[in-house]
This record gives sequence, C-alpha cells and structure tokens, in this order.
Amino acid sequence: MNYSVFYHHASCAAQEWGCTMDEMFDQLYRWGIRYIELDRDTLGGNEESIMELSRLMGRHGLKPSSIYGFFSWEQDGPMPEKDDLLIRQAKLLGCERVMVIPGFYSDLRDPARCAWEKARMIEGTRRMTELAAAQGLTVTIECFDHEKSPIATIGGMAEFLEGAPLLRVTLETGNFRFSGDDILQAQQLFRDKVRHVHLKDRYLPALAKGGKPENVLVGEAVTAATGEIMHACPVGQGHIPMGKVLDELKAWGYGGIMTIEHFGAASYADAIRESMAWLKNWENA
Repeated sequence: MNYSVFYHHASCAAQEWGCTMDEMFDQLYRWGIRYIELDRDTLGGNEESIMELSRLMGRHGLKPSSIYGFFSWEQDGPMPEKDDLLIRQAKLLGCERVMVIPGFYSDLRDPARCAWEKARMIEGTRRMTELAAAQGLTVTIECFDHEKSPIATIGGMAEFLEGAPLLRVTLETGNFRFSGDDILQAQQLFRDKVRHVHLKDRYLPALAKGGKPENVLVGEAVTAATGEIMHACPVGQGHIPMGKVLDELKAWGYGGIMTIEHFGAASYADAIRESMAWLKNWENA
C-alpha cells in the first residue's frame, strides 16, 4: 500500500521531538510513509520555496500525494482562473491531485441564501475541475466535518459530483460520522469516483464499553452535528470501521495513496507511529 501523512502532522511531530524536518522525513520513510499531503496556504506562492521543499522531500524518497486548499466561492468574489495558485503548485511539484474545500454557508437560518451560495460553490468547483483537467490534474472533494459545509453529508457530496462531472472523491473515513452518515454506505456510493483516501479514525466515548483502554491515544474532542463527542486518535484505535473500509478498498484493487490523518492528536509523533504500526499489521493479517 502507498501511505502518506500531512505535512502539518510531520511538522508538529518534528517540534515534539526537537528535530529538523530532514530528520523527521527520514523517520517517516523508516515507518513506511512515501508521500506527504500538502496545504496550499502553507506552501505559498514563492516558487523557490516550493522547489526547496520538493528537493527536501526527494532526498528522503518522499513525493507529494495531494495539495488541498480552502476557497470562498460562496461569496461574490472571483471564480477560479487558469493561473490559480493551487494548480500552479501542483504543476511545480508534479502532484497529480488537488483537493478543494469550496466554502461554507454564511447563515443556515436563511435557506434561500444557502441555496444561492451552494450554487456558487458548485460552479466554482466545476470551473476548477475543468481548469485542472486542462493541466492534467484531478480535483477531488472530501466529506468536510463542519455544520456549515455543503459537503458534510453523502447528499451534499452527491450534488457537487453531479454539478461538476470531472470532480472526483477523496474518501475521508472519519467525517461522514459527523453528520450521522455511514462511511461504508458512502464508500459504495462513491466507489467509481474515489481517487484518493484520507484514513481518519475517531474515538467515541459513548461506544467505549468499560471505559477507554490504556493504549488508546485520545486527542482533542469535537462535537458532531449529531451531538456525538468524537476524539482524534491514531488509525485503528477508534470506532470507525477502518478494517472494513480497508478490506473493501483492497477488494476493489485500489492502488492509490492513503493519507493518515489525525488533526488534534495528543502527540503527532506517537499518532503517526501507532497508525503506521496498525496499518502494517492489517496488511500482514
């Protein structure tokens, strides 16, 4: 399998250990990671800085897996242009995929306004997919865990995919639970559109019979739209059916990249290590 981790996680882990990114990238490679997930805003627009990071990753056998960016297409501002920063970054780095977070509703109490904003966000996404495709790039969206996100549900994702035919899916394992949807159902519905995977587990205290096991590395908590409390944790230590998701991906013959994700981890270094150990055990089972 091809594994990736967010640059954010690696940077936080390096700070925890008091080491350089050179040293952290070397450690990631030893843990079995071959790709890095990047953030458009962290990368910035300075081409020399972007290429410096590319060379640093390359020295450690690492490549970019995808670059994500937040947009505000729900507003009256400009729609994507062919020189969009996210596209330019991907071309510079030789990264085949980008992911867009298209914006957020401004006021959920105003259905008419929400409908107008959603139409704007779908249009911005459609234009981005066409501009990216002209450059040989694939644009994806994921289920985004925010009550004001238009893509926080299976239904919302489906609307964007219908409105932007070139759009594809990053299968995000932990976020459908936020809105009360089922990741296994989403996985089947979007099967033909999946081009990337984010492996996020969630520890749910309400489902922990007998209390939290000592080995579970519980991080920050968020309150889901359903009212459920969910904690960040390493892959395999929570209540998302990670084994079933992975077994299904394997059955499909999925050969793409899977990025481990645990924003809000108690320790990013420990979470990366524990996630990779669990994934290697899953592979060898």
